[in-house]
Amino acid sequence: MNDNFQEKRKEYRLPFFEKAIFTDGNRSLTANASNMSRGGLFVSTLDLFPIETTGHVAFCFPYQTHSVCLKVKVVHLVFDKQRCDVECGMGLFFLDVSDSLRSLLNLHILNEQTSYLELKRLLAVPRPDFTEIRKHLKAIPHLQGLDLLALRYRVNRVCTLFEPSLSTDDLVQKPAAAA
Repeated sequence: MNDNFQEKRKEYRLPFFEKAIFTDGNRSLTANASNMSRGGLFVSTLDLFPIETTGHVAFCFPYQTHSVCLKVKVVHLVFDKQRCDVECGMGLFFLDVSDSLRSLLNLHILNEQTSYLELKRLLAVPRPDFTEIRKHLKAIPHLQGLDLLALRYRVNRVCTLFEPSLSTDDLVQKPAAAA
């Protein structure tokens, strides 16, 4: 891990697998988004725009018939030609978000959070009810087709985002005080 890395995100990112179109007014790019927060979107691509490039991104929320278009700025680039396990792409920060679009973003994030937490509850028992699980997977289609172990891992991994942050000091067990 890079010791110089400093986390600057103010919002947690949730998986978001939808097509996105980004344009800076001169050229356009169609790419797959891989995650979203209330503050931005990450798109997977090898065709990167420079940091600080401003433009617009259009995408659809799942189960919505119309697309949204937001003004964005490129704030983060990931490009590592040496490692194929690194997802290359661009982090786009939302600018000038209207109240109605902010409400739509918040609604999407809250619905996703609710769906993940409900799945976590269903998966916590040793023998989960797969009829109920299938109903909830309709809200999170990218999890469909996973076996039980992979589903538990992914759901629990995302649900850790909703828990209060722990410092490394909190994770180290402290000796009990003498009575």
